[in-house]
Amino acid sequence: MPPEIPRDRALTDDELEDALVYALLHPGNYSPGLQGYGDMLAKLGINQEVGAVVEANGGSEALGMRIRAILWRWVTGGVLVPNGPNFEVAPGAEDFLESRGDEAEIVLHRSGLVKLLQARCPGLDEVTERHAAFAQESFLVGHYQATAVMIGVASEAALVHFVPRCEAVLNVLSLRRPARTSDQPAALVRWIDTAVTQHRSPLRQAVEGVGEKSWISDLPALLGGPATGIRLTRNQAGHPTAHSVSRDECRSMLGLFPRLAEAMFVSASAFDKIVAGP
Repeated sequence: MPPEIPRDRALTDDELEDALVYALLHPGNYSPGLQGYGDMLAKLGINQEVGAVVEANGGSEALGMRIRAILWRWVTGGVLVPNGPNFEVAPGAEDFLESRGDEAEIVLHRSGLVKLLQARCPGLDEVTERHAAFAQESFLVGHYQATAVMIGVASEAALVHFVPRCEAVLNVLSLRRPARTSDQPAALVRWIDTAVTQHRSPLRQAVEGVGEKSWISDLPALLGGPATGIRLTRNQAGHPTAHSVSRDECRSMLGLFPRLAEAMFVSASAFDKIVAGP
């Protein structure tokens, strides 16, 4: 459903951004891209009362300037290209917008990554949230090396949040804890993979028993894919190597991280419930 557009007051920055994101992702029978507030409102199904919306937002010049500020941000992200007064979908971006769901929402929204994490990750801690926000801010201004480092730190923070809760639940369930040799990210990934693989069935049953979605069966693949990929890219970006992180790599990392984080935090929340008992 398209977002509701007030007629009696100015749109907040978040409301305007939501409206533009919807219009870009749902062009309907209109041309892809965006061509000012008239095009945006038409794609939202508003063909009447356009004047009231414009007036409530300080007139066409003021509303147009706010819209262009967002559209130029999307130009930086490689989603749109300017063509005269209009903004068209950039070459190669159409498939990204049509098929990349969460990833597109993250890239288009100024705080898209944090909003998604807040919605999906119970008990989201301050360190993970803060570095996820830093990653998005870095991406929006084109600092792709910094984006990779910050998303790597956020990923590490999610692992650090998960491990002690996993250790606690293994104790409560009288399951053998694997030896943990280090708190380095690679060692944490190996430890989680070993613990979850060895005790997959009892952990899954216990998580489902407290009414939580079980990510237990998915964790080994997430650790071997997204977690390892993010860690390796972060290491390359944060050390003196010849590797230069591309915009597309960052977009991929921003899209992969929420699924890993959701698995970590939903599972950790379930472990807390199991440890707390009835």
